[in-house]
Amino acid sequence: MPKSKDIPLPPLPADTHGKPKGNRYKRQFGVIVIVKDEAAQIALFDRLTAESLKCKVVNT
Repeated sequence: MPKSKDIPLPPLPADTHGKPKGNRYKRQFGVIVIVKDEAAQIALFDRLTAESLKCKVVNT
């Protein structure tokens, strides 16, 4: 897998201020857990954040 710094970027629109300095890409890993309802989502979110895990809530 190529590193993000090795992948060519598309051209910037004329009204932008230029390319950001450095490489702001940060490799991340995650897991999506499907729960039965909102109450279960809240309980799981609370449990995982209590364990100091970084969580994001997703609704589809």
